Amino acid sequence: MDDDVVPAGGGSRSLKTAATVLRALRLLGDHPDGLSASDLAEELGKSAATARYMINTLCEAGYAEREGSGRCRLSDAPPWGHWGTVPAASPVPGDPDPGAVLAEATTELYRRTRQRSYLVRRTGTVVATVTDSRGHQGLAKHPGLGTHVPPIHAHALAMTKVLLATSAEYREAVDEEGDALTALTPATVTDLSTLQAELEDVRRDGVALDREEFAGGFASIAAPVVSPSGAATVALGLSCSARRLALDEDELVEAVRAVAARASAQWAGEIGARQVGMPPARPNETVERDAPLDREFGFTGPRR
Repeated sequence: MDDDVVPAGGGSRSLKTAATVLRALRLLGDHPDGLSASDLAEELGKSAATARYMINTLCEAGYAEREGSGRCRLSDAPPWGHWGTVPAASPVPGDPDPGAVLAEATTELYRRTRQRSYLVRRTGTVVATVTDSRGHQGLAKHPGLGTHVPPIHAHALAMTKVLLATSAEYREAVDEEGDALTALTPATVTDLSTLQAELEDVRRDGVALDREEFAGGFASIAAPVVSPSGAATVALGLSCSARRLALDEDELVEAVRAVAARASAQWAGEIGARQVGMPPARPNETVERDAPLDREFGFTGPRR
């Protein structure tokens, strides 16, 4: 990966990335007619891949826009529109907002499986964000899984395996951020060719698993929720004990696939947004929502 020159004491990777983004914004401001990815790469002293995913991120976030010629220039207004307001947005730029579809899908997956359920979005180019989590009080959360999944951990969790398998931009950005596959547990896949073969299986089968690869004793299963444009940048999944996966893998995988497929159809408007036949809540059961739906669409993280 390219090295950025930053002041002494600012040697962290995140600071280097921020410094490069600021330089890119300044360069775009100095070129009102826009810059191509190759132009930006040359100006920054970066690889063409780095310049491309930086442009993709700036455009997705609303700081820049592409012209018909393919050149990139600064947007005429800040991405949040008028100061003090944040308009609702789709997790996939250019697609209609899914409304309550994704939130309902996360709840339905919990209700069907009684396992903690998660929604993970590629909210920018580099960072995967856990934007929703559902489960009842006392139901264990996936150890080590916070609001964001760093790119250096993306290969070890089912939800981010889905994003790696279905989003070339995310995969390229994650590759740019690190050098080797980090071993989080003894079961973590650290061989690149093995991971690539697994991602091919995810693309073919439409489901990803991690078997104690992210945290010992825990597993996760996820499937893509595909937007109307066909961009799969949302992963719906669950976490469970490794023992529960060993006992009920087929049942859990089928539930994840079915709920994700239904959510994709609802998002496309092919069926109504309200669930039909969803298992009812148990007496006195409260389904907890651990994280609010994210209205920010930016990413963090590193990896190969």
